Amino acid sequence: MAERQDREQEYIFRNVQLFKNDTLGTGSYGAVCKAKCDQLLCAAKLLYPVLFQIAVPDPGKEHRHPFRRFETECAFLSRINHPNIVQYLGTYRDPDTNAPVLLMELMDESLTHFLESSPGDIPYHIQVNLSYDIAQALAFLHSNGIIHRDLSSNNVLLIAGTRAKVTDFGMSKFRDINVSRLATMTKCPGTPAFMSPEALNEPPVYTEKLDNFSFGVLVVQTTTRQFPKPTDRFENIQVPHPRNPGRTIEAKIAIPELERRQAHMSLIEPTHPLLPIARHCLKDRDDKRPSSQQLCQTLDALKRTPRYQESSQQDLHQMLREKDEQITAKDNQLQANEQIIMEKDTQLQENRETTIQNNEQLHTQNIEIGELTTRLGQATQENQTLQHEAEARERQLRRLNQELQSSEENTAALQQAIDQRDREVTQLRQVLASKNEESHNLSTRMHQVALQDEQATPMKPVTIESLPDAPDGIGYRSSSAVIGDKAYFSPHGSKTVHEFSNNQWYELPPCPNLYFTIVSVNDMLTTVGGYSDTQQYSNKLYSYINNKWVEHFPPMPTKRWTPGAVYANNTLVVVGGYSHAKHLNTVEILNTANMRWFIVSSLPVPTNQSSTTICGDYVYIHPHNQVKYSVYKCSLRQLTQSQPISAIWEKIAPLPVSWSTLVTINGHLLAVGGRDSNGDNTKDIYQYNETSWTVISQMSTPRAACLTAALLGNKLMVVGGVGADRKCEVITFV
Repeated sequence: MAERQDREQEYIFRNVQLFKNDTLGTGSYGAVCKAKCDQLLCAAKLLYPVLFQIAVPDPGKEHRHPFRRFETECAFLSRINHPNIVQYLGTYRDPDTNAPVLLMELMDESLTHFLESSPGDIPYHIQVNLSYDIAQALAFLHSNGIIHRDLSSNNVLLIAGTRAKVTDFGMSKFRDINVSRLATMTKCPGTPAFMSPEALNEPPVYTEKLDNFSFGVLVVQTTTRQFPKPTDRFENIQVPHPRNPGRTIEAKIAIPELERRQAHMSLIEPTHPLLPIARHCLKDRDDKRPSSQQLCQTLDALKRTPRYQESSQQDLHQMLREKDEQITAKDNQLQANEQIIMEKDTQLQENRETTIQNNEQLHTQNIEIGELTTRLGQATQENQTLQHEAEARERQLRRLNQELQSSEENTAALQQAIDQRDREVTQLRQVLASKNEESHNLSTRMHQVALQDEQATPMKPVTIESLPDAPDGIGYRSSSAVIGDKAYFSPHGSKTVHEFSNNQWYELPPCPNLYFTIVSVNDMLTTVGGYSDTQQYSNKLYSYINNKWVEHFPPMPTKRWTPGAVYANNTLVVVGGYSHAKHLNTVEILNTANMRWFIVSSLPVPTNQSSTTICGDYVYIHPHNQVKYSVYKCSLRQLTQSQPISAIWEKIAPLPVSWSTLVTINGHLLAVGGRDSNGDNTKDIYQYNETSWTVISQMSTPRAACLTAALLGNKLMVVGGVGADRKCEVITFV
């Protein structure tokens, strides 16, 4: 499995609500409904309670039992994290049935429903995007030894009809990395229309190429919007009798898959770029089919073609036309409503005049009636009023005397009870403060022991490889971020961002600001702060979504450029920076769950261009422009809960060098390169072990203030820096 799946990932929710009447889909074993986990809407997969009572007659076929499938799916999802795989949130016990429930992120619809409900052909660029997302998911699964075994349009879910994610891992299997082909005596699970020939045989033999065959069927279904209906697998023909040539016998021969599905594929235009990919995947022999990585590369190349760009632009123009039509319709409706309002105003004015006249007449009559009533009542009520008033005053006086006596007694008892409660509350607060202090000390000690245990054995480099040189400007005072298997770098003083993937450099569209810092927030490439022509010092955050920069997050409270920025656990931490001709020590955090900013404990020293990382539960900061060798740390929990004071920042063992770059690799805190006390650049890579820094490896080139990217597989990518302009290399550790 990949590095970040070494431990199961589950979110902790305080309150879970199941909306069983709001069903998203049903199947043979259960249903999927909407759920609410705290304030998060999600999907909940429930098995029918009766299925948990079914015994398994054959232990060798446990994977056919619904409960075993459910356990398998939970186990797989808890160890998988990828943008094109439905996010696992955890499991939950239904209080009504005590049955387990699988909680997942909420998607809009399945690929099957999307294709069936679309009024016309799916735009070409959408076909490519959906195919690319599915191929990315397969590449991730196959690279981690996982075979899905039930890939179909029902198990591909969509967001807004543009992004695809794979789901339903109840039939998935791990592939033994020492055996290239797997066989089972039981029937391979899956949807027959999407299954490859070797999976339909008895016994089935399959590899990860089984999923790639199903991918080819999905491509044909996406381009035609028709569910696959292949012909029979075998054809009966008459052949000569082997012993009696004068007679014939009936023989059954297999029909090639491309012939079985020819009627379906004939609906695709012959020049469609996705048709060769589908035909390649639908080969009868699994060794003739492309790998999932090759599919990703081919589809990525299609996304750079003029046809793809033209389709995207046409889709955008269509959206703009629809918006214009909606605005025109709204304007017409508004004009009609204004005419109705004018007519209603005229009618209302007439009604008001009539009402005023009626009110004046009624008022005159009320005055006359009031005068007559007053004169009539005065003569008969004066004596009665005086007598009643005297009796009432006497009764009131007796009642007040009784209430006064009772109130004095109750007040004394109440005061005693209040005093007793105050004493009890004071004692409880003292006990609570003591328990909180003990809990904090224990948590801190547990983290220190865990970190010491992790770093007891220093990391060791396995290989050092050179990479293609970085584009101009990437190096000193730049910033970097990692999303999946892609690394991103921004040159200092430029609006561009460069992507490094598949051992090549690509340039993204320009960002609105200069001098920004890039960071990965919820797997979205995001710029923090910067400098713009209109705003100068900026507090904006721009996220790269659908090939353009948009303001997805609220702006920071403080405007600044080139701050330090790190993200973990729904918390974006922004430290220091430069604003109005001075370095800042301001620290602000954004809670991405509720989209709110908070100003928290300031740094002990102001800093600009600091090196910042998160290791375990701590944020580590190495200022580049203040105390040269200093490194500060702060618990992420303290940072999000404490008052704005600097006392929570702790100064750890100083670095042997200045202008070094902090980075976290597989839970280990490293410092890469820097300048020694003589001002010379160094090749050394240091590891922190809670008490000191130790040299564990060296780079091929001395450099200071370089960029780093922690890639999958314990790989450290080092880019540029003072003394190594544009030079790139990758170091693999064990």
